[in-house]
Amino acid sequence: MKRDQIIIIALIVIVAALLVGVVAMMAPNMMQQDSNIKFKGSATIKEGESIKFVLTDANGVALANQKVKVTISDKDKTKDYHSVETDENGVGTLKLDKDEGKYTVNIKYAGNDKYKGCNATKKITIEKEEEEAQTSSASSTPSAYAYKADGTPMYSQAEVDRYMYNKYGSVNYHLQDNGYVNLDEPGFDDAGHYVGY
Repeated sequence: MKRDQIIIIALIVIVAALLVGVVAMMAPNMMQQDSNIKFKGSATIKEGESIKFVLTDANGVALANQKVKVTISDKDKTKDYHSVETDENGVGTLKLDKDEGKYTVNIKYAGNDKYKGCNATKKITIEKEEEEAQTSSASSTPSAYAYKADGTPMYSQAEVDRYMYNKYGSVNYHLQDNGYVNLDEPGFDDAGHYVGY
């Protein structure tokens, strides 16, 4: 009978030790707080723009300086992998060097001693960037109002008046249909060359 009691006590000790080990291993996980990832901005962006997301705890407090894995998949299931670190506001930013099309973005935070991991997925559409830069630079250059004899553009009536006064003094002239100045003064040809009387 004593032998059976010793075996039972030994089994109880082993089971108790196993339970203590399991609880010890689970304790850190039970102490960890939940984390959360939310995408910021629209699901449609232009070529060359960035995606942004914010990493917080369960109470919405930003998790700064945390490494997050970003996976971008295209329609052919080709994947790109990136690592992004959140800033002091918990915001992560990744510039997408992708052509126009539809993509799936998956963000995964592995967690740490204090926070549990989490992930988020979003489908985005990248649109072709409009040729705004060229259009705006073209529109920012004013069109020529008139031209000097050598083809140099002038951009206003005041500039034409100044040019003509500096070159010929007080003379009569008019602008031809092609924008070139035509001199209406005795002793000069149309192009402004002196021919005498």
